[in-house]
Amino acid sequence: MNIKQDRYIKSLMAAAWVVIGTMAVYFLTIADYLIIPLVFAVLLWYLINVLEHSMSRIRIKNLSIPRWIRILVAILILAQLFNIVAGIIVANVYRIVEVAPQYQRNLENLLLNLPFGLAPEEIPAITWLTQELDIANLIQRAALGLTGIIGNIGLILIYMIFLFLEQKYFNSKIEKAAGSDKKYRFIKDILSAIDRDIRRYVGVKSLVSLLTAIASWGVMKWVGLEFASFWALLIFILNFIPNIGSIVATAMPVLLALLQFDTFRPAGMTLLGIGAIQLTVGNLIDPSLLGKSLNVSPLVIVLSLVFWGAIWGVPGMFLAVPITVIIMIILNSFESTRWAAKMLSRNGNLKSLHTS
Repeated sequence: MNIKQDRYIKSLMAAAWVVIGTMAVYFLTIADYLIIPLVFAVLLWYLINVLEHSMSRIRIKNLSIPRWIRILVAILILAQLFNIVAGIIVANVYRIVEVAPQYQRNLENLLLNLPFGLAPEEIPAITWLTQELDIANLIQRAALGLTGIIGNIGLILIYMIFLFLEQKYFNSKIEKAAGSDKKYRFIKDILSAIDRDIRRYVGVKSLVSLLTAIASWGVMKWVGLEFASFWALLIFILNFIPNIGSIVATAMPVLLALLQFDTFRPAGMTLLGIGAIQLTVGNLIDPSLLGKSLNVSPLVIVLSLVFWGAIWGVPGMFLAVPITVIIMIILNSFESTRWAAKMLSRNGNLKSLHTS
């Protein structure tokens, strides 16, 4: 094969990969209503197995708890957590809707009493603006969005049932598909690396988000902000979205402080308090615990956030980092794609698995 033919084949391969990538993105976009519940089902299935595995260490008189009981307890724990979270969200949304008219009046007073003052002819425009900005309607729309997410629970449960039915055959299928012990160990090494890094990400991110939420709750209670527990819960959830989540988690309580008190001082105190917590967590604690261990480039995380957010919306933002970690581990597992994994990493120093 001459150089010209070799270049021609490489060009065809590159074009084929571009076509495959474009088709994959198109499929992920149009089939999001089926794929997103599947991804969350896999995540919940994985968390249940992690909890089940943790409980396997519990022994009573050298007897371990039967596996089916461990799985049942893990499912009940996650179901109870979901029930608590859903209950807090629903109850507080209804309460916020009830006090929304008062917030509407506070917003109007705030705009009419701005420090730089308003000309008399501008007052009707401000009144019209506050009437158009229907706070209750905005909150109800957000509640409908949450209801839409919750509406996928049925499909998620169906996926999870089939995952558990297939689980006992996974290892045998992988072993037979590999064809040799060497390839089987290689695949198991990849899966073990994914499992290790995802566990680390979920564990560290949960701990950091919990500490952030508790500290932010203390600030909001000190300021006297209403629905402090609700906003603390949202801060915990939103901190799983890199960068953008912390900004939104800071902005929402500050906006509520403006609506509740119709003065700028409580909002300023809220901004300084929660902002300082988010900056400390985002620039010191989170990178030291998570960034170095996962070794993912901050720029890649931002680009991944934009990409998956554009395809799947908010669920894509929550899944951006785990998906990026999985892709990087797979790319690092093969000699031909290891360069791409190094480009996605923070410093290019990656431990290679066994060569395929």
